[in-house]
Amino acid sequence: MVEINNVRKINRGINRPKARIIAVAGGKGGIGKSFVSSSLSIFLANMGHKVVSIDLDLGCSNLHTSLGLAPPPKGLQDFILKPETKLTDIMHPTSFAGLSLIGGNNSIDDVTQLSIPQKSRLMSSIYHCDADYVILDLSAGTHELTLDFFLMATDKIIVTTPEPSSIENAYRFMKASFFKFIKRYEYQYQLSPVIAELMTQQKQLGIRSPNDLLKRLFKEEESISLKQQIERFKFNIILNQCRSYKDIGLGHSIKSVSQKYFGLPTEFLGHLDYDNAVWQSLRSRKHLLVEHPHSQLYTQLMQMSRKLAHTEIRRVAS
Repeated sequence: MVEINNVRKINRGINRPKARIIAVAGGKGGIGKSFVSSSLSIFLANMGHKVVSIDLDLGCSNLHTSLGLAPPPKGLQDFILKPETKLTDIMHPTSFAGLSLIGGNNSIDDVTQLSIPQKSRLMSSIYHCDADYVILDLSAGTHELTLDFFLMATDKIIVTTPEPSSIENAYRFMKASFFKFIKRYEYQYQLSPVIAELMTQQKQLGIRSPNDLLKRLFKEEESISLKQQIERFKFNIILNQCRSYKDIGLGHSIKSVSQKYFGLPTEFLGHLDYDNAVWQSLRSRKHLLVEHPHSQLYTQLMQMSRKLAHTEIRRVAS
């Protein structure tokens, strides 16, 4: 019961993280989550911050490849299976000053293997990680564990591409994370009876979207704390692999639809051009920011990092 309560406290934001936690997620694989995660990690570290990048794509870990590194000898499997292990024991330096990596271990075939105590211990360790920024590179899809780590972040980023299936899955991920978020507050504020009553009158009250439900919920509940918690929830959108101005416009459309449908703040952090240099860099085991420091992608990623950190940066040293 102690472990369960710890997870609830973390998810409700009772414990404040030592670091600023940035979760990078997406509705499907192959959309560039690890590229975005590694790029943000490098830029933030180059600003002079202490950054820890964690590969939480358990069973399909490749963040080390995006950083141009070999698979780390120890990773999250060691932490999960050996209670005496600390995060610092599996933290490995990278070629970028200030940036450390925690690998995911591909030997973890099924994320459902994690018990509640294991998940609680991992979340607690991340919350107390001694760093300025912790970047979480999450697995694709809406698995409960993925949503848990997404919701614990202070900054929630969703990566998508202009492809219809990718955008559809991005909306699906946003919807799943929204309802899991609300479900957590059902416990804290005893909202279950209120929500159940509202849903029995769904048609009469005109509840057709999560935003409609929130508006009705705020009318029924006078809790200022509840409103503050929900209004603090924010989606950040990155549109990857854009090939045209029409593609770029989709980012603004996703922002608009998200705010209207969910009733939550949504920020379009920006777009990234499609560029063959990305996979060419991966093949040479050097990050694009080192291989092509004068590319348009470099500038675009730099601007996104500035939006997140609100500070100036200097060029990445090769």
